[in-house]
Amino acid sequence: MILTFSELLIKEWLEEKALLRCASVSFSVAVAILSGSVIARAVPLPQPSPPAVTTVLPANTPGVVLVNVTPTAWAEVDRFNPLPDSLRVPFKVPFLPDEIEFAQDIQPWLGDQVAIALVPTAGSIASSVLQTFDSSAILLVPITKPDRFDAFLHKLKATRGKPNIEREYKGVMLLEWSAPPESTPPVVKPDATTQRTLPPSTVFGQRQSPWSAISRFADGTANKAVTPNVPPVPPLAPDESPTPTPSPSPTEAKGLAIALLPGNVAVAAQVQTLEDLIDARSEREPLAQSRLFQRTLQHPQTGRSLVTSYGEVSAIAKFLWTIAKNSPSTADFGLPSLSESQLTALTKLYSTVDSHIWLQPEGIHSQVNFYYTTPQPKMATRAVPDANQILSRLPSATYLSANSRNFKQQWQDSLDSAQDDLASQIAIASLRNGFRTATGLDPEKDVIPWMDGEYAFFFFPTTGGFFNYLYPKLNLGLGLIVQTSDRQAAEAALKKLDQFIKKEAKGEVAIVPQQFKGQPIVSWETKEKGKTISFLSYGWVDAKTLVITTGSKPMADLAPKPYLPLHLNHTFQTATASFPLPNDGYFYVNMGATLSFFYSLILPSAPTEDSVFVQEFQRIAGSVRSVSTSNSATAEVQRVDSLWVLAPVKQSK
Repeated sequence: MILTFSELLIKEWLEEKALLRCASVSFSVAVAILSGSVIARAVPLPQPSPPAVTTVLPANTPGVVLVNVTPTAWAEVDRFNPLPDSLRVPFKVPFLPDEIEFAQDIQPWLGDQVAIALVPTAGSIASSVLQTFDSSAILLVPITKPDRFDAFLHKLKATRGKPNIEREYKGVMLLEWSAPPESTPPVVKPDATTQRTLPPSTVFGQRQSPWSAISRFADGTANKAVTPNVPPVPPLAPDESPTPTPSPSPTEAKGLAIALLPGNVAVAAQVQTLEDLIDARSEREPLAQSRLFQRTLQHPQTGRSLVTSYGEVSAIAKFLWTIAKNSPSTADFGLPSLSESQLTALTKLYSTVDSHIWLQPEGIHSQVNFYYTTPQPKMATRAVPDANQILSRLPSATYLSANSRNFKQQWQDSLDSAQDDLASQIAIASLRNGFRTATGLDPEKDVIPWMDGEYAFFFFPTTGGFFNYLYPKLNLGLGLIVQTSDRQAAEAALKKLDQFIKKEAKGEVAIVPQQFKGQPIVSWETKEKGKTISFLSYGWVDAKTLVITTGSKPMADLAPKPYLPLHLNHTFQTATASFPLPNDGYFYVNMGATLSFFYSLILPSAPTEDSVFVQEFQRIAGSVRSVSTSNSATAEVQRVDSLWVLAPVKQSK
């Protein structure tokens, strides 16, 4: 008969009693020797204890997500407008049957942090090797009240039935429930580095005038979107069944395995995954003692983070590549279409990556840190006087904006990183050719050399211009602002562009110089039913700042400066005030203004049968006031900060 978890803990305590006695004596001796010198030294601040689950995971854990499950932590979310249940804790607990309820069956014995981790495959203790999600993923839960856990285990057996197998593996009790034959997925051949045979598991140009294209969109004769070529699905391997297996229903029983570890319970889809964990624990120090993981725990927001993640870039990159090779199309899973050489380059540059998600008064803040393998002082963000001052050129009502600086250097960095990667070189060559075809300019000779200052790309509300010409209710403008130290080179490129458009348009476009508030601007114009339409305009608003936008009317909203600038907008200030300084710029979306714009276009034509869905979407989306992101870097780490500003709950009077 299987021992209860309480009995297992007592058994382990008796076995370790002698070791504890030795440690106590050693500690007493150390205190006696050091007591004279310690008095004169400053006592360091105590470091927060690592989560209990990280003392069970091995140091070479490829990736782990830690979730703070204390009710008080998530109660803070209630300060904001209610989120849908699917985005709130408790989530559906992985691997366990639907009959197991979090609040009733799990929370009474639960510790503060639970982990969802990827463990190395057997035979890969020296390095992290992953195969599939099913063969690598585990749920690790700390146990604070063994008697309550015994009650959970009793209910699990009553719900799922008695385990098919109960046995010990290297001193750890394992319980295994097999999956029904009809829900067993096809076998996936393990990698050559895997020593144990894994059980069945699931892996997851004819050149045309630019003006002709504009004209076709304007009169509604543009060609419909062409479906891109999709590579054919590779034939099934000889050991795969040609008959598709029906997907199991959400309530259908799947494979389940449990390991009763010291102070924790590990849950996985198959018992071999738990054996891999036990093997790794016996040969490697705990993750909690890893220097790289300790760096993650030392983050200033660790104590208040709702979710913390950590991963080895090399292991995760190899894992994604393995999935990509086994999948007909990685696009179906939203995975990046990176080549193996690109992934290799990532592993050379970065060692680990971590992230933290926490609540602050404005909303939900997340930060992702990519740590370099060796210091990269040249990649550190430098403090620049008046950085991001280009935002004073954007209107306060901007829907979306992205700003940064020195595109010239950013382009060169891209070229340098693509030197050893054929796929990146092909993409860059395609971009060059496309730009030449569309503008008649050579990007690396005519444009990029003078883009050495700040720049911003943005959408804003306006009437008139190109978009309004396409659709009368589309009151939208698009703008590009570029600062340069070489205005002469920029003007030469603009002149060359004007000549190209006149030639390609064959008389349909006129390049018209104008004066606006005493400043010269250039307007590209055409005629439609006797009416003059300005669809692009550019001009210099000061000695070094060029503004390009979708027509002379939108230009009037920007030149020489907008009536109310973006950097003084309260919504923008709230969205960016908590980001690190210096930084490389901001990506910003004013959700309230953007949603209002789309509602005015979409809702009048929305089917009435979708009204419930639309109302729920409006309720949820309406709770988000803004979304913003910023990049920054030091010599040791590259950082991405994001903030979702949420509407607070209205207090009843």
